[in-house]
Amino acid sequence: MRRLLPGLLALVGFCFLLAGVIVFDLANQPSDVGPSTALLEPVPEGAYQSALTFSYGDGWAVTWTSGHLVGVGLVVLGLLVLVGVGGWWIGRRAGRPRGAAA
Repeated sequence: MRRLLPGLLALVGFCFLLAGVIVFDLANQPSDVGPSTALLEPVPEGAYQSALTFSYGDGWAVTWTSGHLVGVGLVVLGLLVLVGVGGWWIGRRAGRPRGAAA
């Protein structure tokens, strides 16, 4: 059980990382809006839409949607889990010196 738990946590961290990359990539894909959803769209002057925009230097800008933010959040969560498991594993291998008294 002691060896299984870190392996399972590392697998969970890798799954979060992979899911975040997939969600971020899907947020970059253009969406095809068909005629069936045209009736559900609000009028342009009455709708409010929020976007997070980062600008760098001379007019270079990046707009992130909620899908991008969720993807980045999953990637960060996965990396935190993997770093935690890796730090635990390295600390566990270091152990105590052989001559130390208990």
